[in-house]
Amino acid sequence: MSNLVATRSFEPITNDDLPRFGDVAWKRLLQVFEHAPVASLYKDRLLLLALAQGGALHYENGKNGLKDIDVWAFFAAGPEKPFPARARWTADYGPSKFGRDPDDHGFNGRRMDILGRSVQVMPGDRPEDSVRRWLNGRTASAIELRKKPMVIISPVANLGRWL
Repeated sequence: MSNLVATRSFEPITNDDLPRFGDVAWKRLLQVFEHAPVASLYKDRLLLLALAQGGALHYENGKNGLKDIDVWAFFAAGPEKPFPARARWTADYGPSKFGRDPDDHGFNGRRMDILGRSVQVMPGDRPEDSVRRWLNGRTASAIELRKKPMVIISPVANLGRWL
């Protein structure tokens, strides 16, 4: 554990760190499902969780630094309402080698931002196929996300694979 208090952590993100990212994000989503009626429609529809944005870039190159941990949850579309696209939930990653950002008051570790989308799944698709198809779409979120790498953090069988 680190007492590091810095805007960015330059500790490397390794494959050993990825499962904990997924666990913390999933625990937060389970809390969301209890209180958010539309999101709760997707509780059993998770395709994958991915580390995105600056965190994925730092995982890739080790030079970017980790400010916060951005995790995207992708769910199979199906319910009458899409997963809440504008929602962003936060979680405290807790004490770790990554320390904490001094601007994130009330957090013991790095702030984790969790966002989600429902995506169309075609017969025979692997989860990453469905997500890649969405990423190649024209939505503002997809356009921004594909500017930086994304790495799968859950399911564990696909751990560390790039999207």
